[in-house]
Amino acid sequence: MKGMVRQSDMENIAADNAAYNSATQSFPKGYVIKGPARSTASSNPLKPGDLYFEDVNGDGVVNDLDKTIIGTPYPKFTYGFAISATYKNLDFSSSFNGSYGNQVLDGQDYYIYNMEGSGNQYASVADRYRSEAEPGNGMVYRASRGGTQSNSTRLSTFYLQDGSFLRCTNMTVGFTLPEKWLGSQKAISNARIYIGVDNAFTLTKYKGYNPEVDYNNGANLTPGVDYGKYPLMRAYNIGAKLTF
Repeated sequence: MKGMVRQSDMENIAADNAAYNSATQSFPKGYVIKGPARSTASSNPLKPGDLYFEDVNGDGVVNDLDKTIIGTPYPKFTYGFAISATYKNLDFSSSFNGSYGNQVLDGQDYYIYNMEGSGNQYASVADRYRSEAEPGNGMVYRASRGGTQSNSTRLSTFYLQDGSFLRCTNMTVGFTLPEKWLGSQKAISNARIYIGVDNAFTLTKYKGYNPEVDYNNGANLTPGVDYGKYPLMRAYNIGAKLTF
């Protein structure tokens, strides 16, 4: 994705249409396009509120020759660390992991941004392009049925998100009972109670359920592609450790 068509582009698009040869899907040699480049994969003409793509090779049309790498599922680095502390009879432990610098292609956005009214949508669709008087935030395209072959509904950098995250994988708080609470018979020499939570929280800009995604569910063949992977389960546990 390079930008969004506006009403001011339509005159230039009309001039380009007059010079465009639809049979060869090309412009005359030496012609310099005036408006946004058209995509040969789109069956719908560009209209205000549509996304348009970058013409990488400068020939006036966007096709397979303009395909390029737009992101990477591989982070610049991954990390993990743990924090633990004790104070008198209290103890605390936690563990964290994360990644930085990777992107996620959020394929489920194709449905969450389609604005068909057939399911839940992102709240940001309220900022979509409606008209020149109501252009929204300049990022969300006009309402366009998901099944139409337009630039807006084709996977592009519009659907690419930052996949960096910091996750707390476990957090546990414990309390060791003082010896005087155990009684004089010493049947129990040590007792500790604790409460913990797995996957306590995840800090990320990613809009989906889980930034750690793989379309093939762990096969590592399509890392960084999300077509609706289930979120991680958060689990709570409480228990006691007794020493006799």
